[in-house]
Formats: sequence, structure tokens, C-alpha cells
Amino acid sequence: MAEKERPVWVWLPGETAPVLCGTFGWSPRLGEFSYSDAYRTRADALPIDPINLPFSRARRPATTTNMNGVFGVLRDAAPEGFGLDLLLAIHEKETLDEVERMDLAPGDGVGALEVCLPEHIERKVDFKPPAFQLLKAGLENVDPGYSARSVVQSLSGADDTTSLGGEKPKLTVSLKADNATAWWIAKLQERGGSPFLPAREFVAMTLARMCGLEAADVRYERVGPHELVLVRRFDRKVVDSGVHRSLFASTATVLRLRSDQTPEDADRSYVKLAYELQRWCGDRSQSFAEQQRELWRRMAFNALVGNYDDHPRNHGLLYRNGSWTLAPAYDVVAFPRRRGVQAMAVNRKGERTATPENLVVDAPSFSLTVSEAWDTLQAMAHTVHSSWRQLYVDACGMSEENLEGQRPAFELAEQIATGASGLDPSAVGRRSRRGAR
Repeated sequence: MAEKERPVWVWLPGETAPVLCGTFGWSPRLGEFSYSDAYRTRADALPIDPINLPFSRARRPATTTNMNGVFGVLRDAAPEGFGLDLLLAIHEKETLDEVERMDLAPGDGVGALEVCLPEHIERKVDFKPPAFQLLKAGLENVDPGYSARSVVQSLSGADDTTSLGGEKPKLTVSLKADNATAWWIAKLQERGGSPFLPAREFVAMTLARMCGLEAADVRYERVGPHELVLVRRFDRKVVDSGVHRSLFASTATVLRLRSDQTPEDADRSYVKLAYELQRWCGDRSQSFAEQQRELWRRMAFNALVGNYDDHPRNHGLLYRNGSWTLAPAYDVVAFPRRRGVQAMAVNRKGERTATPENLVVDAPSFSLTVSEAWDTLQAMAHTVHSSWRQLYVDACGMSEENLEGQRPAFELAEQIATGASGLDPSAVGRRSRRGAR
């Protein structure tokens, strides 16, 4: 028998209130989940994870030993990183078990799920993020050396923290633009942290759109000496009657990773993710092939801007318009300390070094030919190479001295755009075919 049991709540598409969909039972390293009979009979019911937790005739609960006994889609919605640190501080706890952190979390976790007792769900439904103007006012009233982490905490009361992951200070804020209110994630520059981080994320995300990728909306803001980047939440839509939520599954969930602590795990692979897209994204309304091509473009783009933090929690799938698709790209940052090694394998051999050949050799696994992949890689490299400097200057006001320090992030793009690094697609194709024999 599980040590703890909690109801699982889901926001179905177009609804502003959750419904009870099942029960989660947890003991350390073992989790159980079963859908309720009432939920199964609903005409609009959806599986919260169509592959790992599908509807079935079996009456036994599904079980998992991955992620300390927490199913991936449930873990995706739970606080981690900065959000968990803030939750611990507010509740004056040194640790929280998996169920406690889900119970105590506010209502801004990613996706459309909550796991909590009935007495907690109303608080989560009623969650309202602070207005962006309050954050601006808080930053305007502190000196440059004041910790941004403390600014976030000062805006967070006992019932108003955040579930957002990552290690940098951030919070969900409400912002009105173009006569509509939306929720945005405000990411702040941490005192003593890597410099210009908000600018680096803004530039990388803007370049992604310029290269034709679907990426989340971003805005760069400077409040006195403080800089921050705003990222529009794609899993929330504010409407007159409340807030719509969209189901979300991280790549860690899609790949069924056993833990987050295994960077060399062979399953942390773009090629394996492309295979999973066939199962998650192929249905009557769409082909999985375009999703695979978009995934390849994102993999290659990460290499072109030096984003080596492209780990499985920085990719995900979103349920929208009746299908699962890749979520808009997020958490893409140009790191000038270029490593040339991605957080996920870029080809079937498991290599993570982002050379042009390693990036294109298994293009057919992404519904592309090697030639198509090479042409796309060159086009994106030219866009990145010709645009990154001006973006830093025009949008972020970066000085020439600091600008040159960003150049290593775009080294691969420069090499490809200038012809210093190239390849013969037909030769790559021949080597690939020989290797497959």
C-alpha cells in the first residue's frame, strides 16, 4: 500500500476549472496511478500521458520506479530548482518529500495538472501572479548590489511563491499588452551570477524565430541597473472567466528517463526523441514528420548559438488543437563559454559534439535528407552570424567591449557562414550508408 495518496486534477481544453481525473499513490521509489471511473466516462476525457498512462481496460494501477516513484507528467508540474528552494524557505523546511512539494506548490506549475488534497485545489485555482509593474517597482527601489533573488522573495507571501524550475531567480507575472492580459515568466539577473544572462536568452530566442523556429515570445527589459527577460507562457491563456491551461510533457517524460542525474544516459538523445515523436505526434490531424524536422532545426540551432544547456527538461511537448506537438522552444541561451558539446546526443552513435557532420549524418531520422539538413544548417548559420551583434546592441544596449565577449557562443555559426567549416553532403551520405551495413 502506498504511503501517501492524492487526487490528480486536470484542466481539460477550454476549461477554467479542473476536474478530478484519478489518484496518485506514492512511496519512496514507487508510484501508482489510476484513472477514476467517473473521469473515464466523460466524453471530453483525455489521457494525461497518452503513451505512459493511456486509457486501458486493465483495472490495475500503472506503476513507476522512475524519478523516485513520480510519473513524468506529474513531476513536470511539481516545483524544482529555484521554485523548490523558495518553497522550502517560505515553509521553513529543510526538505519536502515528493507529495508534500506538490501539495504546497502554488498554481503556476507548468502544464494542466495538479496533485493535491481537495482542500488545496481551490488555492491553486485562485492563484494570481503579481503584476509586472509590482516587480518593476521592487527593482526600482533597490540598489544594484541587492540580490534579485531577494526581490522575488519579497513579492512572494506564504501562498504566493512559484513552481518554476531552473536555478536562476524568476517568477510568473501578469502583463497587459495589445489590450490583452497574459502570464509571463520574468527571469532576473542574479547578483554574482553569469553576466548578461537575460540578454543572452533574449538574443538566442529572437534568433530562433529569425531562423524560422517556433519559439516562445520574449521581451528584454532594463529597470535602472537591473536587467531581465520576459518569456510569455505558452501553457496558460487568460480569458474573461479565468485561465485555460494546456497539458505539457517534458522530454524527460517522453524519453521515460529514470532520473535527472545521468547526463551520459544513452536515452538522452535527439534521435530517440525523434522516434518518440512518431508515437506522440502522429495522428489523423497531423504528420509527425514536420515535428521531427522542427526538432532537428532546434538541435542544430542550439549548436549554432552555443546553447549547451539543452537538457531534456528544456524541451517539451504541448497538447493543443487536439494533438500533441513540440512546445514552443524555451530556455535557449547563448553561452559564450562554448563547449561544443550538447546535453543530448545528436546522432545514433550517441555523440554530443556539435560538428556539422555529427549534426547532419542522421538527418533521415528526422525526416530530412542529409542535403536538406546541410542547406538548412548553412541558412541558419548565415542568419545567426549576420544578426547576433546588432541584436545585442539595438535591443540590449550592449557596449562594444562586452559585445566581443559574446562572440565564442556563435563560433560554429561563424565557421559555417564564412566557409571555414563545411562538408560534402554526398560523402556524408555514403559514409552513413556504409556504417549502417
